[in-house]
Amino acid sequence: MINSTPNDVFGGVEQWMVRTALGLEERGHSVGICARPQGLFARRCTAVGLTLVAGAGGSDFDPRRSLALARAARKRRATLAIVNFNKDLIHAARARARSPLQFLVMRSVLPMLDTSDRHRRLYARCLDGIITPSRGVRRTIEEYPWMRTVRVENIPNGIDLGRIERARTRYGGRAPARTELGFSPDHFVIGGVGRLERHKGFEHLLEAAHLLSRHHRRVGLVLAGAGSLEAELRARADRMTGTDLQVIFTGHLDDPDTVLPAFDVLVLPSTTGYETFGQVLIEAMAFHVPVIGSQIGGIPEIIRHEQNGLLCEPGAAGALEAALTRLVSDPDLRRSLARAGRRTVEEHYREATMVDRVETWLGEFVS
Repeated sequence: MINSTPNDVFGGVEQWMVRTALGLEERGHSVGICARPQGLFARRCTAVGLTLVAGAGGSDFDPRRSLALARAARKRRATLAIVNFNKDLIHAARARARSPLQFLVMRSVLPMLDTSDRHRRLYARCLDGIITPSRGVRRTIEEYPWMRTVRVENIPNGIDLGRIERARTRYGGRAPARTELGFSPDHFVIGGVGRLERHKGFEHLLEAAHLLSRHHRRVGLVLAGAGSLEAELRARADRMTGTDLQVIFTGHLDDPDTVLPAFDVLVLPSTTGYETFGQVLIEAMAFHVPVIGSQIGGIPEIIRHEQNGLLCEPGAAGALEAALTRLVSDPDLRRSLARAGRRTVEEHYREATMVDRVETWLGEFVS
């Protein structure tokens, strides 16, 4: 698995790679991870016992990276590579000519795909398959004429439900989590987990929480993550007056399970189609936390409006406030959505099912 994501990024694709690699190794396969040696992704892989291989150091297009990948593939007798970025695909394609590598597969979200002539040729000539996280991404890719020779498979993300019991044993559950964050039992705690970047829409969630706090006492908002928008969001929160809204910025969390049990609702307010799945939604659902998400990208494939969560217009603080008002005013609705969300994960988003499907599909290439 090859992923040259920046040092400070550990997002959905990185999490997918870690969990899938572990699952494949448990099933008897040998998996090597090529990552930036000093990055969060590499550190997380090392922490869980995955093997790092050379090939992601230096500049993005340093030809020595391709040579290092080829050496690693020869040493491990690797026959298939899963890549993230286009630059990773380029290096893997070069390494294939000098190693046992036969098949190149991309774990794709649409923004990673470039529709320029140069990249169209790259995909047509070098890419054998694509794993997509949502049906919408798959449909879009299959409409590209230059992808006709590429096999596309939709395999949604999954979650290990054992995480919930492990988190309860390690961190103590809802009450300790809320106490650790500084909230009382009667606070209504809203959670936002993810990279603090513009496309995530957390500025709209902050505004919605402020609007809600004008009519409901003891509202708390937790923004768990780091990113380029953090300073701006902190400044906005500091300027919000006239209510007792309590905003907590946690920074990057190695383990979001420390905060998820504290939430009365988890909100994913993304504003662009970049949100092609929404891993944090199924994580919150697994913890019996009701969810609100934007009606965009892959989010509506997870959330069925008013059945297992609520959907809102993207980029609209007023719509978010209205959804939050429904939940803060209706405990029965919160409990109903939480139960339905948990059932959704149990029926459709188990990690073992995800890894089984990945193993079966990859096996069709190498058999």
